[in-house]
Amino acid sequence: MVGGRGGAGRRQERQALMVAFALALLMGTAVYFRIWARQSSDPSFTVDDREELRRQFEQANLEAMDESAEWRMKYDKEFEKNKQLQDELSKVKASLTGTARRLELLKKDNEMWKRQTESLKQQCNCSLPLKTTKD
Repeated sequence: MVGGRGGAGRRQERQALMVAFALALLMGTAVYFRIWARQSSDPSFTVDDREELRRQFEQANLEAMDESAEWRMKYDKEFEKNKQLQDELSKVKASLTGTARRLELLKKDNEMWKRQTESLKQQCNCSLPLKTTKD
């Protein structure tokens, strides 16, 4: 990638995603164990209550997975746009570099032509001014 963000940048992004995933997994497990501990210690919870809590937990888990998938899709789209913009930027930079080189060559040529013109004027000893084009 442009700007030195090659493998190291991607590795950092993957590590950050893995840390976030591990943290979410740990938090989900903690919530599950807390619910389980509360159900085990509270005799007023019936089997129906436990099933209802399990359904709610599964529903919340599915919603969280859907939201995670949405955010991942958004991230992927933004990442792809960023990649395209980086590619365009590198092309523009390459073009500008080529143009700058060409400009330097043209300046050198211009200086050479000026020196040759002055040399020819001196050799000619002409009193008539030479017609030149305006820059």
